[in-house]
Amino acid sequence: MIMGVKNTKDFYNKTASQWADKWYDDESMLPCLREFFNFLPVNPRVLDLCCGAGYESMRMHRLGSQVIGLDFSEESIRIAREHNPEIDFHIDDMLNDYSHIGKFDGVAAIAALVNLANSQLKQAFQMIYNVLKENGILLVVVQDGTGKREQSHTTIDGDIYERDFFYHTADELIQHSRGLFEFVTEINPDVNSRWKNYIFSKL
Repeated sequence: MIMGVKNTKDFYNKTASQWADKWYDDESMLPCLREFFNFLPVNPRVLDLCCGAGYESMRMHRLGSQVIGLDFSEESIRIAREHNPEIDFHIDDMLNDYSHIGKFDGVAAIAALVNLANSQLKQAFQMIYNVLKENGILLVVVQDGTGKREQSHTTIDGDIYERDFFYHTADELIQHSRGLFEFVTEINPDVNSRWKNYIFSKL
């Protein structure tokens, strides 16, 4: 990272309210979440991993789950708690051991792994594996492709932010989750969108 440039966590703390303003009213993820819930038991316990400001946590709660949100951005979690006092939110990094929050029927990693390079994926999958119940289900939403987004720097209020953003193919996800997860299917495929929604099952 360039000296004086702020990092990905700083970026999400700075822009948390903007994400909230956009996504609390945007229900484009709802069809995907409904499909995800078809793989889960009734009234499942679900982890919204890298939940941001809690907008998809809200929708999963409304779909009938006991949802827990986790994100490393303190400002995002503050907003999430303000909007959703009935939901439990935790501040932590997805590469840390967050198993203290218990076991889950499902984990939703919506635009979570886009912040990780391939070299970090195995660790992320291991942490998810540790909190999933037997035969638990993982939803992974990524942008299709390989490598890091070329334009990763952005300037906000005169400050430069390095926002790590990585593309991932299904093959990359399968490779780095090997021994932990089995690839099940792609849901809600959209040939016109680079965003892809994949279902994995814990081995």
